[in-house]
Amino acid sequence: MVEDRNLSTEAAQAEKVLEGPKYTGQHMDIKERESGKMSGSTSKPIVIVDYSEVRKGKLEELKTAMNELVEFVAVNEPRMIAHNIYLNEDGTRMTVFQVHPDSASAEFHMKVAGSAFPKFVEFIRMSGVDIYGKPSPDLLERMRLKAQMLGSGTVVVHEPQAGFSRFGVPVPDAPE
Repeated sequence: MVEDRNLSTEAAQAEKVLEGPKYTGQHMDIKERESGKMSGSTSKPIVIVDYSEVRKGKLEELKTAMNELVEFVAVNEPRMIAHNIYLNEDGTRMTVFQVHPDSASAEFHMKVAGSAFPKFVEFIRMSGVDIYGKPSPDLLERMRLKAQMLGSGTVVVHEPQAGFSRFGVPVPDAPE
């Protein structure tokens, strides 16, 4: 686990990093929620995986905060395909896995949920972010700011070379 260090300075910097509507834990108005289209949209899926070390003694608080955030995201971000949180066996490492239909959905997530991220400075130290797909310049900048705010993590973009996605397509039953 990561030891607490200079949290007040990090928290002060975190307040300035991400702009957008303030996360209150309350559900958004339906018009706000459904206006999820942002600039710089691409039509290809975006997968974002971030990795963080859990600060010593903060695991239970982190679990509570993540459950609240996931509930808010599930209700207020209808375009997001997946948002899953994973912890390793001893609770020292957290991985967040997001799947978006396009860069615009990920931008919307950063704007809607972004104001909740500063409180996570108390619970985690981000190690890195991997983005799979072609993020818009705005999304890439917001992800870099988030990584800077929550730790010293780097953001690595993995641009698509080949493949396909079947999101939203019914999967046939497996043969017996």
